[in-house]
Amino acid sequence: MQPEPAVLANAPRCLAQTRSGTACRSPRVRGRNRCRMHGGAKGSGAPRGNQNALKHGLRTAEMRKLRSMLRDYGK
Repeated sequence: MQPEPAVLANAPRCLAQTRSGTACRSPRVRGRNRCRMHGGAKGSGAPRGNQNALKHGLRTAEMRKLRSMLRDYGK
């Protein structure tokens, strides 16, 4: 592995913590406190809102009742 160039070696470091609890060793993005992988880059980070919580309606009480009625109709 090659040593870091002096410019990067002296750059201020990212203030984020890794999952193991140690400090991130990447240089931070100019004007920010995080590196490009921890939220310093434009557009990085999690999207707004919780897309996993969107409802599709398959298991709502209304759809369960409709399926029950359809099953009973065929008997």
